[in-house]
Amino acid sequence: IVDRARAVADDVLFPAAQDVDRGVRPLGDGLRALAGAGLFGLAGPASHGGLDLGPIEARRTIAAVGSGCGATFFVWVQHHGVVRTLRTSSNDALVERFLAPMCSGDVLAGVAFAHLRRPGAPAIRAERTRDGGWQLDGHAPWATSWGVADWYAVAAASDDGDMVWVRVPGREAPGLVATPLALSVFATTGTVALTFERYEVDTADVISVADLDTWRQTDRLHAALGQPAVLGVAERAAGLLAERRDADAVDAAGRLGDELAALWSRDHELTGSGASVESMSDHRAACLDLARRSTTALLASVGGAGMDLAHPAQRLAREADFYVIQAQTADGRAATLRSI
Repeated sequence: IVDRARAVADDVLFPAAQDVDRGVRPLGDGLRALAGAGLFGLAGPASHGGLDLGPIEARRTIAAVGSGCGATFFVWVQHHGVVRTLRTSSNDALVERFLAPMCSGDVLAGVAFAHLRRPGAPAIRAERTRDGGWQLDGHAPWATSWGVADWYAVAAASDDGDMVWVRVPGREAPGLVATPLALSVFATTGTVALTFERYEVDTADVISVADLDTWRQTDRLHAALGQPAVLGVAERAAGLLAERRDADAVDAAGRLGDELAALWSRDHELTGSGASVESMSDHRAACLDLARRSTTALLASVGGAGMDLAHPAQRLAREADFYVIQAQTADGRAATLRSI
């Protein structure tokens, strides 16, 4: 499965990545290639056509796809979080309607939940309605895949301490407005802010209701290890550096490759090990640092040409920077600042 992901990244995603990044080419070609390789069901159960990968293999697969095209990757990876959420849902009708086509890639889902990590009043408040559904009010500052995803899983918090996952359409509707975000990277991913005003959710579209504090404890652990795609970026940059006709570049690529191997070994040790949040956050910071240094080395090697939007060096550098804030928690931020 990892080899399949690398093949799609090398043969389809990477050659088109600069065009996709600039909006010259749509995301669809890469997403279809990933679906054709059976890579939409990483987190799905075998009963519904999923791959049900273990965490180490899943992280390797994610890194491989992330090494190809960041924009395509970011739309694709959001989908897996929804698959994980849906597969544990007690809403059998929703599971049977969507889980299998989501694992095959026939249905693409987006997600909005990072706002739940913020302290203070709920960014999106969920209130029960008389018919057993929910009403959403508030603002989700980040949701990717707008205009691409068929639907979204949106998380909200109730006054009773519940975390409520609901299904909303991938288009504006009464009480739901999307505002595009101007980003320096992944600008073609359809990333928007979602505003809810008395948005009504029928019981048929409720994915799950769980204890918010329990979710936050689990999420803190899951987020601590960081996004493995940043190692894919480092691997791609080091690989391009090794192809340069420059002894210093080749030497630097070798040293970066050794560091990458050591970080992957550490990643495997930490994955699913019950390690402390601090040790996982420190690993995340080390991966971010390697990606930054790898992309900086590539830029130094190629010179001014690397700043052209048609060159992969500048794109990889911007992607490395993006992972500093992607899924960042207070633990991750502290670890990154400690590493400086």
